[in-house]
Amino acid sequence: MRWVVQVSGLTIRNPQGDAVLQDINFELAAGGSLALIGGSGAGKSTLGRALLGDLTSGQRHAGGQIICCGCEVLQATPRQLRQLRFRHTAWLGQDPAQELTPGMSVRRQLNEFHRGDANAIREMLASLGLPQDDAFLQRFPHQLSGGQRRRVALARVLLKRPRLLILDEPFAGLDRRHREQMMAELRQLQRQYRFALLLIGHQLNAVAEIAQRMLVLHNGQQLEYGDTRQLFATPKSPLLQAWLSPVTCSRPVTTEGEPLLRVAHWHPGDSRRTALSALSFALHPGQCLAVTGPSGIGKSTLARSLAGLNPPHQGTITLGDRPLASDVRRRSREQQRAIALVPQDPAHSLHPLRSVGQQLQQALDRYRLSRPGSVAALLHQVGLPGDYARRLPRELSGGEQQRVALARALAGQPSVLICDEVTSALDVLSARTILQLLSQLLAQGMAVLFITHDLPAARQICTAGLHLSGGDADPGAVFDKEICDDFNMRD
Repeated sequence: MRWVVQVSGLTIRNPQGDAVLQDINFELAAGGSLALIGGSGAGKSTLGRALLGDLTSGQRHAGGQIICCGCEVLQATPRQLRQLRFRHTAWLGQDPAQELTPGMSVRRQLNEFHRGDANAIREMLASLGLPQDDAFLQRFPHQLSGGQRRRVALARVLLKRPRLLILDEPFAGLDRRHREQMMAELRQLQRQYRFALLLIGHQLNAVAEIAQRMLVLHNGQQLEYGDTRQLFATPKSPLLQAWLSPVTCSRPVTTEGEPLLRVAHWHPGDSRRTALSALSFALHPGQCLAVTGPSGIGKSTLARSLAGLNPPHQGTITLGDRPLASDVRRRSREQQRAIALVPQDPAHSLHPLRSVGQQLQQALDRYRLSRPGSVAALLHQVGLPGDYARRLPRELSGGEQQRVALARALAGQPSVLICDEVTSALDVLSARTILQLLSQLLAQGMAVLFITHDLPAARQICTAGLHLSGGDADPGAVFDKEICDDFNMRD
């Protein structure tokens, strides 16, 4: 057997001496695939980065061995690590915005590893469901949707033809159609180039379709390891059993009242970036409206416009009986407080050099709502311990960053909450916690705009839906079976 990765007895500790990984053991062969599964903060990303000799500041190797592509990683020299990272391996992290250079076009980013071969680049874009025209290749990362950024970043690392490909949450924010396209491309490339594939994630159904073996982590400990199908059929650990248990779906009852938010004939005003026609809808107190549709159709653009963060748009947005300016800086303090946005890429929206507590305190101070214990209360509300206030964003997992972003949005006690793929970076149990919190907020009269590719989550808490595709908006179609079939949105 030609092993690409061999890990035996690996233990890594943080500066306080606590084990972030404890006695991890697994092997990965050329052409093989392994899924690292676990909740937020379980140690999945830490383990993935450890394979490349990239430990977070303060973490230390406390035992065991890693051999990756013939390199004894934890004993390697800086030169050996550079060769490992740039010649033999490729990593795609959770946040696509951090994987791409902001000032470089799509074409320049893809040329980095495949310079001059335009046909190879266009074939890769096509296989991942991305446009291949010059207009798309000339775009910059901020002009792409979250799903498009992720797929461009994936195309970039696949063009490198690595021996080991590590994908951290590769399917987050993708609809089923593009997820299946991505998996099909990965399978094809594996057959052709025989690279080893390490998938880090929490979307069990997705990883089960592509990963031959699975390793389950919890609080840095290895709970289960073996054949994926066998583990699905006979899970032994309570954690995996809970993950595989069916979700109970119960939608809240919509409260009565005049609409909190009205959108009339809205359009982003740039027909080059979206095929959408004008949208009109209303959002009532206690209502959760799902907004679904393919990646790049304009869902996040709609969210940013409602929050006043996009350039001027066409149409009107009314909060209560007062029109909202398109620019958030021209809105009153009460209007700014009334609408809160949880963005799709939490790591990109959190200040990297400020602690969680500082950022939550800043949000509280902005709306003059600070009270003793307010920061701890916000963290507790989203299921995080109070001592997380001292941590920096880079010390959190992707799921934990998402919950901090949600806590910050709730600091102003908004009446309308816009959630852009709020469950995409969360494991099953953490997602359920967030959905339960949203259900409580709905019961208290808050209105929620729930932008998602996660149809089961939408069915669980949403009372109505707006499906966007091909230039049309279909009110109420999010729960329609025919729509789900047409757009491959079913689980």
